[in-house]
Amino acid sequence: MSDVARAAGVSPAVVSRLLRGDETLRIREDTRQRVLAVAEDLNYTPNEVARALRKAEVGIIGMAVHDTSNPVYSEILDGAQAEASANGFALLLADADELARGDKAFERIVRGNRIDGLLLQRGSTTADDTVANIASARLPLVLVNDRTRDDVGSVALDDEAAAHVATRHLLDLGHTAIGHLKLGAPKARSEARVRGWRNALRAAGVQDGPSLAGGHTTDAGGVALAKLLAASPDVTAIVVSNVLSAVGAMTAARVAGLDVPRDLSIVALHDVFFAEHLSPPLTVVRLPLRELGRRSVAAILRQLDGAPPRHEVIREPAPELVIRGSTAPPR
Repeated sequence: MSDVARAAGVSPAVVSRLLRGDETLRIREDTRQRVLAVAEDLNYTPNEVARALRKAEVGIIGMAVHDTSNPVYSEILDGAQAEASANGFALLLADADELARGDKAFERIVRGNRIDGLLLQRGSTTADDTVANIASARLPLVLVNDRTRDDVGSVALDDEAAAHVATRHLLDLGHTAIGHLKLGAPKARSEARVRGWRNALRAAGVQDGPSLAGGHTTDAGGVALAKLLAASPDVTAIVVSNVLSAVGAMTAARVAGLDVPRDLSIVALHDVFFAEHLSPPLTVVRLPLRELGRRSVAAILRQLDGAPPRHEVIREPAPELVIRGSTAPPR
């Protein structure tokens, strides 16, 4: 078995599961055929080889997100689709909440080997845990921009660096009273962005500003900004960890009679197609969303090749500041 694994470039565990006909094993078809060919050349358990030949992948990778209408996901999906297609796979999109509500149907899909692996973009609901638990029991699973579970692979953006870049921009403009609207969940992603904001302030010798959960939606961002300004009226700038929440924050600022950016500067993480068309256009930190999608699919394909799950952070290309009209020096 070790000879077969070494010659085929996979682990002995993959050889063992493949040749004993383990139906829960998900590997790519070219890897399967390579192992079988080596086993046949070495005359290793030919009956088990014949049995394994009857098992094949279906060529479909699933992707579940917590809000299919979120425009941030379009670029991630674009990269994921391109990488899947380049490797002969189709990509199917689903809403994680819907999958969890119909968990028996999703469980039948997984147990019926109708997909080869799953990418999961976690949100703030327990539905993600339901989907992850069902999928991880039988399929390669990769968490997209989240490292919540040590036993499951993940591909993440450099969220801490992105929040640091956003905060540094406001400091360079002369702001010292800088608040933060954070994600809240998923925990790992939210905490990374809080660290970036806080570390930039402390490196500049500036006291931490107020921080409230601004969520992932325009409504949540508007409500959070109103609460933050009520508690901390001296704040002159805000780092918002989600671009949709930032749009809501801009509306709330206008309702409060504040001019953006004359009275309040706002910078958000992530760029979307309409950010430059807002009034004023929104300053953002652009992250490599397309690369996130591409490398998440690549991580699934590595697992199908027999590689163990691993955690990776995309540091190149680095987060990029895009300065528009929503930030300016304080009055």
